[in-house]
Amino acid sequence: MIPYGAIGIGVGIILGVLAFVEAGSAGGRTLIAALVVAIFLLPVVWRGPGGQIARLVAWAVFGIGCYVFIKLRGAPVR
Repeated sequence: MIPYGAIGIGVGIILGVLAFVEAGSAGGRTLIAALVVAIFLLPVVWRGPGGQIARLVAWAVFGIGCYVFIKLRGAPVR
């Protein structure tokens, strides 16, 4: 069985780091760091299977948002 959730989390973290490096202001970096912390703490606030699914969806949306941000900045993503 392929762990799609773990793959999504890994891709989200990698794209988050790249977006953190590309962010030009302290506010942008603070926003990215705050989103990562909020996603990590989501299962603590929302226990149960719904919280786990919400966390996986949040990582996917975060990764997509970071990818779009990086592409809009003109940085190559390999």
